Amino acid sequence: MPKYLPFIAIAVILFSACSQKPAAPVFVGMHIYKLYDSSRRFDTTVQSKNVYRPVKIDVFYPSAQQPSSQPLTYGDIMNMYEQRFNYDTPLDSCKKTSAMFAKMFGDYLKVNPANKLLNYKLSIYNGLALPGEKHPLIIYAAGMNGSTWDNPVLFDSLTANGYVVACVSSVGKYPGYMSGSIDIDEQVQDILFTIQQMKAMPYADADKIGIVSWSLGGTAAIKAAMLTKDIKAIISYDGTDIHAYGMEKDWDKEYNEIRAIPPTNIQSVNVPYMYLRSEHPSKIDSLYSSFALASSKEKYFMKFTDAIHEDFSSIPFIANKVEPMRKNEHANYHAAINKLTLLFFDEYIKKAAGKKTGDYIDELVKSDTTSFKKDWPKY
Repeated sequence: MPKYLPFIAIAVILFSACSQKPAAPVFVGMHIYKLYDSSRRFDTTVQSKNVYRPVKIDVFYPSAQQPSSQPLTYGDIMNMYEQRFNYDTPLDSCKKTSAMFAKMFGDYLKVNPANKLLNYKLSIYNGLALPGEKHPLIIYAAGMNGSTWDNPVLFDSLTANGYVVACVSSVGKYPGYMSGSIDIDEQVQDILFTIQQMKAMPYADADKIGIVSWSLGGTAAIKAAMLTKDIKAIISYDGTDIHAYGMEKDWDKEYNEIRAIPPTNIQSVNVPYMYLRSEHPSKIDSLYSSFALASSKEKYFMKFTDAIHEDFSSIPFIANKVEPMRKNEHANYHAAINKLTLLFFDEYIKKAAGKKTGDYIDELVKSDTTSFKKDWPKY
């Protein structure tokens, strides 16, 4: 082989790299679909606009359009909350609710003044051009009475990495507040309705759909996965798909009622499944685990040993950004949760090459055996 051939090869590689166009910047857009599911009744009072079930879908998507306005703030996202089942709620009323939530979050997370949370700027823009090509779709099932405000930082991250995210709020039967076991099927049906609506969108890849949930959304997500084969992978953030009995008798009783609501064939779930868990009391009577009962071959479990339930939302992350006195509390957990989510969906939804979910879990455990545990709780 001629000795100069490697130099020619290097020159060709360099020329090729230099001649490639740089990747176009991607911006995160948001669009709200205010829809009605005509197969279900909601408010049957005379002359109500909400005779049929309202299903508000907040969609986050990658856009090539350069933003011409300021990004949305966390307060803007919070202001959308009151319209999740009443599309005509006045903005003033929405802002009052946002201020109430901010005060509650601020007191809990020691952010003062609390309106700093609402003023935090996200990297999300309203009304950018929709994508011209298909992207993998991630459904988000919110926690109890939650909505998009649960996890906008997560949606930003997923979208910036090429996913479309459709957020399904937690809305019960009329008048809309999730209050008991009778409400859980409403969120299940909202998830199924959202999947069908999003499959019809030209920018969503109907063959690449995953679901991620937080808290009570975990039960809705796993039940939805029993009812449709469209869901190809599942992530639960500290969800009620695992339940420890013996801490609250009333909640134990209600949880039994939720478990009994069809569908109950958890063994039918055979898609990749990852459960991320906070610290829970060790003294319990017994444990119910959808994660253990599912027939999925690819299962991943990670416990963040001193994490709180809210660490699986965006709220502590935003609190750390606006309140220096918090000293980035549990920031490593946010980073790990975010990376695990991207790796898992890249591996099982995009089918992309690269670092595997299991390898990264092993890395985390090896790097800090105190904070990270991968052995899931047994019965």
